[in-house]
Amino acid sequence: MHRSVEIAFIMTVDSQLGNLIACVIWDNREEKNMRRIIYTVMLVALAGAIQAEMRTWTSSDGKTFEAEYVSSSGDKMILKDARGKTKKIPRAQLSPEDIAYIELSNPPEFKVDFFQQSNQLIIKMPPSNYFAQLPPPQILDYVFGAKIKQISSKRYNHTLRIEFFAIGTEVWGNKFILFDRQESAFTPGKENDRSHKFSSEKTIRTIQYDLRGASRGRKYHGNLVTVKDERGEIIAYSASNSWLYDNIENLKQLPLGAYFDKTCTRTYPTSPKLWY
Repeated sequence: MHRSVEIAFIMTVDSQLGNLIACVIWDNREEKNMRRIIYTVMLVALAGAIQAEMRTWTSSDGKTFEAEYVSSSGDKMILKDARGKTKKIPRAQLSPEDIAYIELSNPPEFKVDFFQQSNQLIIKMPPSNYFAQLPPPQILDYVFGAKIKQISSKRYNHTLRIEFFAIGTEVWGNKFILFDRQESAFTPGKENDRSHKFSSEKTIRTIQYDLRGASRGRKYHGNLVTVKDERGEIIAYSASNSWLYDNIENLKQLPLGAYFDKTCTRTYPTSPKLWY
C-alpha cells in the first residue's frame, strides 16, 4: 500500500501593509472524526510598509541620493525623499545593489508544500494462542520532502534556502520526536520553472502495536517548513502546529531522534506504565 499526502498553501501578499496573513485549513484525511489544523503563515518584509528606512541610493551614472523605498510599478521604482516627495525611477537607472535591496525587501509569491510518502509493511502474527488475540503491528516507512514554486511573475534572482522538520509523537505518551530534518537551496529561474522539490534520502520507520491492552510505539505527527532569503531572514513558513515555529530556535538545537516537549526542549521518552 503506497500513498502520498500533501499539505499545501498559497501565500498571499498585501504589498501596501505587509500584513502577516494566516490561513487555517482543516484536514480530515488522516483519521476519521479527528481534525488537524494546518497553520500556514507568510511573513513579508516590506521596507516601505513595515518600517520606513532612509538609505543611500546610487544611480547608474554614479550619483547618490537619500530616499526610502515605497513600492514598485512595473519597471519603475517609487522612492520617497526626506521631504516626502515621491518619484519614479526606472529600474535600469539603479545600481545592482539597490535592485537586490528592493527584490529582497519585496519577495514574490510562492506556493509551498510539505509532502510525505509512506509504504506499509504487512506482518504475519505467529500462530499461537496469545498472539492470535492481538492485532498485528502497524509498520509504516516514510519519506518526507518539501517543494516550492514561485507563482507570481516578479523578478527574483536570489537564492532561497528551504528547510523542513518532520515530527513524530509517542503513541502512549505526550512527547514528540524529531524524525527528520533536511535543507536545500535553489534560485528561481526559467531553467527550473521557478520551482524546486527535494526529499530525504533516508526512510523513517514508525510502528504501532498493542502490549497487554496498551498501545505502544511511535507515529507521524506534523511538520515545519521554513523559507529563508540570502539575508537569512524567514520570508515564509508553514507549520502543522504553531508552537513548532514559536520555538524554532530550540528545535534547531535538537539532534535527530531526540524526544522533546511543546517548548521544543529535549526530554526523556514517556515511561511505560508498570503492569503486574
